[in-house]
Amino acid sequence: MSVRGLTGLLFALAALLVVTGAAAGPPPVPGERAALAALKHAVAAGRLSPSAAKTDRGEIAHAVHLARVLASGQRVHVEVALEQVGALGRSLTSPRAAAVFGQLRANDDYFAHRGPPRNGTDITDADGVVYRYFPGRCFEFHPLANVSELNARVAAKDVAGTERLAAALAARAVSRRGGGIVWEYYFPFGARTPWVSGMAQAVGAQAFARAASLVPEESAAFLHEATAAFRAVPRLTTKVAAGPWIRLYSFSANPVLNAQLQSVLSLQTYATATGDTAASSLATRMEQAAAATISRFDTGYWTYYSLAGNPSPLSYAKYVVQLLRKLAPADPRFAHAADHFAAYLQQAPAFKLATAPVGSLRFWLSKPAYVSASTPAGPSVRLSLGAGWHTLRWGAPKRGGFYPISVTAVDYAGNRASFATLPIVSVANSGNRLASARRSAGTAPSSGAPAFAAGIGIDDASQAALAGPLGFGLVRMTVAWQPGQTAPDPGTVASLQALPAGTQLVLDLNAAELPGDDAGRAALAQYAASLARQTQSLHDLVLAPAPSLTTAPAYADALAAVRVAVVAVRTDVGVGPAFDGSATPQRTALALAQELVHDGARADFVAFRPAPVSSGGAWTAADVDRLETALAKGLGTAPLVLLDAAATPATVPPSELGAYTGGPPPVDDALSPAAQASTYAAAIGDASCSPGVSGVLLDRLVDNGAAPEPATGLYYASGDAKPAAAAVKTAIRSVARGAVVCPGVVARVTPTTLTFPTELSSSSAPSVALGCNRDCLYLVTLDRANGQPVVASRGSLNGGDPARTITLPKRTLRPGGYRLDVRLVSRVNPGAVTGQRSALLTVG
Repeated sequence: MSVRGLTGLLFALAALLVVTGAAAGPPPVPGERAALAALKHAVAAGRLSPSAAKTDRGEIAHAVHLARVLASGQRVHVEVALEQVGALGRSLTSPRAAAVFGQLRANDDYFAHRGPPRNGTDITDADGVVYRYFPGRCFEFHPLANVSELNARVAAKDVAGTERLAAALAARAVSRRGGGIVWEYYFPFGARTPWVSGMAQAVGAQAFARAASLVPEESAAFLHEATAAFRAVPRLTTKVAAGPWIRLYSFSANPVLNAQLQSVLSLQTYATATGDTAASSLATRMEQAAAATISRFDTGYWTYYSLAGNPSPLSYAKYVVQLLRKLAPADPRFAHAADHFAAYLQQAPAFKLATAPVGSLRFWLSKPAYVSASTPAGPSVRLSLGAGWHTLRWGAPKRGGFYPISVTAVDYAGNRASFATLPIVSVANSGNRLASARRSAGTAPSSGAPAFAAGIGIDDASQAALAGPLGFGLVRMTVAWQPGQTAPDPGTVASLQALPAGTQLVLDLNAAELPGDDAGRAALAQYAASLARQTQSLHDLVLAPAPSLTTAPAYADALAAVRVAVVAVRTDVGVGPAFDGSATPQRTALALAQELVHDGARADFVAFRPAPVSSGGAWTAADVDRLETALAKGLGTAPLVLLDAAATPATVPPSELGAYTGGPPPVDDALSPAAQASTYAAAIGDASCSPGVSGVLLDRLVDNGAAPEPATGLYYASGDAKPAAAAVKTAIRSVARGAVVCPGVVARVTPTTLTFPTELSSSSAPSVALGCNRDCLYLVTLDRANGQPVVASRGSLNGGDPARTITLPKRTLRPGGYRLDVRLVSRVNPGAVTGQRSALLTVG
């Protein structure tokens, strides 16, 4: 007999003596009596065999001994495991005994020799059963970890390990009234024990179905377990508006995203392996519910773990992206969410600022992060903050001077962002001297972003009158070139010349048949130059259609010829290639760049039409940086990008259909007018945040009612505005004001107007006229010549608004020199404080 076996026998005899009262002993340890009573009732009720109970009593005795001899840091975990046995009371059955006594044995063996491990540590027993450590408790039997481990054994083609673990889990499966089996959790987690998980059941059904295919001789038994596990799943669902949702916890109806996505995938695998039509139907309905609800888990900068609004921990944020990638082929909504959620893992926190009382900082944080703030005005602050508005307070310092504030935030993924904001100002008392160094006028580093413009496609020059009031700085039109043409026909020229003065035109020169020889390229170049010469509104010329990998050499030759000819007559017109992100974009971009270099040519910009989803190597709007990198490898520097927004059709109400004389627009993929509005507005805002993007182009301004085309315009064919028109106007204005949150972008404020007074009097209230190029916070101070602040005023301005006169509080000034100091910081995407100071003003 082994030493542990002999020890166990002695412990069992000792326990028997305690129970029979044959000898007095020390007082029982927590859980001891309840555990022994549970065993006694289970045997008496026929739920547990006497031989099994004998073994279990030996484990109780071993645990009792350890609880008496171990240090407190080890003993407490053994006691918790023992108490969980007793907590089952009269509900102890053979499967539950296998689970909780296996758990007790695992804790006894572990803590007999070592102290507590890190949170989440897993250990396994001889059968491969997983026990997970939770601080303050013990190693717990964890159903989801176990069925996931069974899946891993199957994936590794570990036949022996699969058989052992499957048998052990089958022994721990608890039968349910009404049919089916469940694996129970025996530790409290916001509800009474035991409880179950719908997600664990779905993964369990999947794991056993997969095990059946790996181990043919056990196929019937494993399929029986898989089917029994699935039977519990429908009863472990709740409902959202779009359909059924898995209950991660049987006691909670709160929809958890990762649980739903994983359960869909697991049930699909199980249904395919078993031919279970009920499982297939449930998986389909759950998938549809997830696709329809996914946007509710998107904060715009991070993800929610559940619809209760709690943010995702990093591990779950990454896990959800993996699940969405697997589901992406089934629904573009999953692909879209995967792209967005993956981007959030790379984006730094973003900020907005608001005015606050002296000694305070009020800021908005885009995502959960660890925030530190420091200022000489008080102690440094280090906090874990959620997304939203926060206020930090230090109070006004007693000593006069300027007290700068700097803030750094690090999100869950380790992305870091910092900013400085307007300093705390303490106005000096008469006779005080400023202790800190004088703050001179400074500048902040520019983000390097080009001026951004929004544009839209129009069918004829008359529509440009609708585009201007919405804020569009560009309009796009198309002219088709036919091989051999050297000049546009007069009608084409007249239509382009009819554009209103001040319009900036992006012209797609469509050479559907690329010229293949020097003569053909010369004709195309002459045609392009003629267009440029006769069209004063031309701003950018795009050679279309976009090249493929095979046509890249001929396309580059044609583009080079066109650019030389256009620049010869109009140096203010940019010429660039069209580029399609849908077909082998990486190789095509490299080939195009290499061919342009070979021709000694360049591109002033690139007109990029992204793929709708990032599948098969396609590039979406989120891949602008990849396009820039690929082109820069060949060209040396990346050209600016004109980005096509995805053409988004909207449904047309019956009252508007009469204007669509060519037939009603197709409804496939059409969104509601409100959804189209939000999609276009978001596209403008997102594009403005990409530093290399100089503009975004929407598909069309007015629906084409003469043909049954998707209704992608901002106006119905009748000329009536859709909701998208107002939403786009607001979005363009927000971009112009600098009011769009752009993670990772540092914005600089410059004054559009700044007028200082030319003189001061001892009794005057000095003022400045101030306007900002973007939404800003300002601090205006009157300082003595030595930099000592005398009086201050702070507030906010909207970008682009007319200048405002800011008058400082009146104060009697003693004779001497003074300067007015203006400091500015961006209210959105703040970076550094910028400032300007007046000339020295003298009070006699």
